[in-house]
Amino acid sequence: MNRVGRLQSERRRRHQSSQGCCGFSVVELVTVVAIMMILAAFAVPKFLTMYHTSKLRGAGSDFSGVVQSARINAVQDARFYSVYILGNEGFVDIWPKSNTGASGSGGTVIDNRDPQIGIPSEVISVAAGNAPNTPNLSAQFLPAGSGLAPKDGGPGAGTPITFGPRGLPCTSQTATGGTVCDSAGGATAFWVFFQNRISGEMEAVTVSPAGRIKKWYYDGTAWFGI
Repeated sequence: MNRVGRLQSERRRRHQSSQGCCGFSVVELVTVVAIMMILAAFAVPKFLTMYHTSKLRGAGSDFSGVVQSARINAVQDARFYSVYILGNEGFVDIWPKSNTGASGSGGTVIDNRDPQIGIPSEVISVAAGNAPNTPNLSAQFLPAGSGLAPKDGGPGAGTPITFGPRGLPCTSQTATGGTVCDSAGGATAFWVFFQNRISGEMEAVTVSPAGRIKKWYYDGTAWFGI
């Protein structure tokens, strides 16, 4: 073989060698796939937990926002307004407005003009009687030694979160010519509990006698403000 032939042969060997060094063997590919599956086994559950938590947190934030809207409208219009949960929607029952002050539909119909929010289907309202460690929560948002029992503002409880013209939570009362809502008869506080039916996590929205609206989450032992 002449010199030119030897050089060409050497180039072919080098080229074949370089191709072999850059490929992956079956063992290497299987190893990489196995590592990726192990990582996914840890990452996917955490991602799903974060996803369900975000749904619950979003529902709590949206609901506290619509409660704040009820308070603002009550002060602006100098009348009382209530917040209801109907199906998977929360809303301030404002329309239709009535000259007697008994505005809204009593929580039975949502008007397109009512401030409202949607609640994710995986989030449900829980009755206060079924909520965990409520003494711990009430001790944190009620005045010390008040002995006040918060009213359950959830659906079906019969005592929706209600604000009067002074922006304070109150209980509606029947009066001549309609209905009134005033806190002169005593302080009023509310709470509403939400749970993600998939993850089991819980959150609460409270309204103190002074009208402060706050969100809370339950860590399995106690409630913490957020």
